[in-house]
Amino acid sequence: MPRVMLRAMLALVFAILALGAATANARSSANCQYQNPTSPQSLFPGVSYQAVTVVCSAQPQQHTTLAHVLSIDVGSGSITLDSSAAASGATFGLTLPSQFLTATKAALAVNANLFAANCCYYSAAQQGWPTQLCGWQVSGGVTQSPQGAKPTGCQADYPFNASLVQMKDGEVRILYSNTPQAIEFPVVTAVTGSHMLVFGGKSLGPFSGSSTDFFGPNARTLAGLSKDRKTLWLVALDKASTGLTLDEAAAVMLHQGAAAAINLDGGGSSTMVQASGGGFAFLNVPPDPAKTCLAGYPSNQDPATCERLVGASLGIHVAGQGARPK
Repeated sequence: MPRVMLRAMLALVFAILALGAATANARSSANCQYQNPTSPQSLFPGVSYQAVTVVCSAQPQQHTTLAHVLSIDVGSGSITLDSSAAASGATFGLTLPSQFLTATKAALAVNANLFAANCCYYSAAQQGWPTQLCGWQVSGGVTQSPQGAKPTGCQADYPFNASLVQMKDGEVRILYSNTPQAIEFPVVTAVTGSHMLVFGGKSLGPFSGSSTDFFGPNARTLAGLSKDRKTLWLVALDKASTGLTLDEAAAVMLHQGAAAAINLDGGGSSTMVQASGGGFAFLNVPPDPAKTCLAGYPSNQDPATCERLVGASLGIHVAGQGARPK
C-alpha cells in the first residue's frame, strides 16, 4: 500500500478516535502532587531516567508511590521497539523481563500485555509454563496474539483495545485496535494494555471505588506518547507504600506530557530493567515476595522482592547498544 494512502488512513482513524475521545468521560478526579524528583539521568543515547514521589489525595487514605520514568526519544530514528514471540502458535512461555532483555540484547525492558495464566506465575517452578496473552501483540512483524484476544483467564469486561505500536518506518503510535482482523498498517511491534488511560491529552482513566488489586491502588506499568509522537514515556509505579489507581495513573501520564497513554500489566508483574555491566539491573522495585523468585534473580533494589514470570515483555533497542531485533 502506498505510504501516502497509509498516512491518509491513519489520519482518518485518529480523527475518528479523537472525536470519540471528546465525547467520552474525559476527566480525572485524581488530585496528585509530585515531590522530590531526582535529576534526569542519561542511561543510553536518547534515553533518560528519573524517579519522582507521587502523592495522590483520595479517600479513605492517600495513595503514594515512587514513579520510575523513562523518557525515550523515539523521534530520533535510533530507537527500535521489540516484543516477545510466542513459544508455539499463540502460546507463550512464562518468562522474566530480565531474561527477555538479556536474550534479545535490549537496552531496557518492561512487562507488557496482561496474560491468561492467573494462578501459577507466583511459583518459580512454573518457568516456561504455557499462557496466552490478552489483546493484540506483534513481534517482528508477525501477529502473535490477535486484536481483541480474550482467551480464557483474561478479564472479559476489560477492553484490551489500547496498543503501543511501532510501524515499519520506525514511527511509534498509540491506537485503539479492538477488531479481530489484522489491520493493514505495516506494524512491526505491538503490545496492548487493559485500558486507554489518556487520549487527546485528556484522562480516560477508569475510576472505580473497588479496592481490588486491579482497580485499587497498586504497582503499575504504563506507556505514554507525546502529541508529536517523538517522546515515549515508560513508567513503573512501585507498590510501596500503596501504589496508584488507574485514574491516578492517568494523572501521572498527563503530568509527564502524554497525549495518549495505556495501562499495561501491573501488580507483581510490574518490572523495569536495564542492561548493565554485561547483565541487568532493576530500575523499579518488583513487588513479588522473595520466596517466589527464580534462583539467581532477586531484585537488586530490595533483596526481599523479585520480578515475576510474565507472558510478554517490551524491549527498547538503542542503535549502537547491542543487537537490534531481527
